[in-house]
Amino acid sequence: MSLLIGVDGGGTGCRVAVAQENGAVLARASAGAANIATNLANARDNILGAISDAVDTAGVARAEIANATAVLGLAGANLGDYAAQLQATLPFARANIVTDAETTLVGAIGDQNGCIAAIGTGSVYGRRDAFGFSQIGGWGFLLGDDGSGARLGRDFMHLTLLAYDGVAPASALTRELLDTYNNNPSDIVEQAKKFTPGDFGKLAPRIVKAAAEGDQNAETLLARHTEIVKKSIDAVGFDPAYAFCMHGGLGPVYLARLPETYQKAAQPAKGNALDGAMTLARLLLAQA
Repeated sequence: MSLLIGVDGGGTGCRVAVAQENGAVLARASAGAANIATNLANARDNILGAISDAVDTAGVARAEIANATAVLGLAGANLGDYAAQLQATLPFARANIVTDAETTLVGAIGDQNGCIAAIGTGSVYGRRDAFGFSQIGGWGFLLGDDGSGARLGRDFMHLTLLAYDGVAPASALTRELLDTYNNNPSDIVEQAKKFTPGDFGKLAPRIVKAAAEGDQNAETLLARHTEIVKKSIDAVGFDPAYAFCMHGGLGPVYLARLPETYQKAAQPAKGNALDGAMTLARLLLAQA
């Protein structure tokens, strides 16, 4: 038996599926963050650990991993040589590492042409057309990931410090964060030094909730990032005549804020990024 393995790895966690050659899933498992540009060693450990757990759950001998065909859709795969480093250490018979944008697109729109926006802890935009797959964004937390939960959370903490200093108006949102840190901005700074993108991303639900309650600072943050999301969707090649999906935890939040043209064009995703990875794994095995 040649196992099929699909991996969806992002800044918050990774999800794994193990299947038979016909794509019938035997087991699934999950583990911690798997952005290979953020922490390659930790990502590898989480990915392989989740695969081992899934294989064990499926009742398959771990030795079968060496015969497996795997596709890993990973955040950070488009940066540096991280994908090449990881590829060299993988234990599978056949493996491809692609970006999480590609697996998300395949899972969401199948074999159609169109585009997706995947906005969770990070953000990335993908398109398939007659020339194949392309993407924009996905440059990571330091210089990219606009619209993402991580950037929203970071900007929230920054705005809270500005409000404390009297540079920006305070609101219930900023006061709540200050209260969390005993009204001591130095504690906020020290905590932020230790934060991963996933930690910043955990603050995003507070912003979304506060905006719905009318908090002006929350609205300002979301409005700023919504404009960048819209421009990114346009830049990747949005066309209402083709398939379009907003994916990720924040996808629906931004879709509700976009003009009607985007809302009417949006369609429910056929599947998720893990489904896309499994589809690509089947194609890879067929080419063997």
